Amino acid sequence: MPLSIASRSVGDITVLTCTGRIVEGDEAITLESYVRKLLPRQPYIVIDAGGVAFVDSCGLGLLLRLRTLARAAAGDLKLCAANHHVGEVLRVTKLAAVLPPYPSELEAITAFYTAVEADDPWAPLEGDLLCVHSSLDVLVYARELLKQAGYGVVTASNVSDARVLLRATRPRVLVIDADSRARLAALTGEDASTHLAVVGWPADFSTEDPGDAAHQLLSEVSRALTHGRL
Repeated sequence: MPLSIASRSVGDITVLTCTGRIVEGDEAITLESYVRKLLPRQPYIVIDAGGVAFVDSCGLGLLLRLRTLARAAAGDLKLCAANHHVGEVLRVTKLAAVLPPYPSELEAITAFYTAVEADDPWAPLEGDLLCVHSSLDVLVYARELLKQAGYGVVTASNVSDARVLLRATRPRVLVIDADSRARLAALTGEDASTHLAVVGWPADFSTEDPGDAAHQLLSEVSRALTHGRL
């Protein structure tokens, strides 16, 4: 069965959902080509192997090599949802310490925001703020603005990804519009404001003067971090 790959972004992380086999030949070439196209601009990668029936020695070696490439680009590659056979191979060969097989996509994404062992040179991502907005352009502007102000920022353009990132990053502040906040509460079964500060997007943020919009957003975020839940 040829390898097929579906890609989606969750915050700064690219999730590659693989179906088929990761084996020597065309399948290995396909996966390596896909990952190399992401680097160096998108070096945070999750390989979701839930649909992968078989991985041979070459395929396993490829995954290890791709992780090295991702780390060389100041990112990382994580494997999730691998079948029992792959998990056992990693355990028996003691390669699970090098490429830990995470049970689920959520746990793999969470690992990007978790402190690592002292002897591991890779640094985790920071997620002080989670920004949710339907416009990718607004998210790009807000992300760079807040990063320049010294914050660790993750973004989501839909509430499903926001739900994953909310659990994975445990941000200090959530920046979100009222409608998305209500839909996120419906998905999670709780209002996010019960355990973190929530900031609404300033009125007309996407259309007003960028300087005024920046000043208002930075002020609201600073106030939320200082005073807690709003």
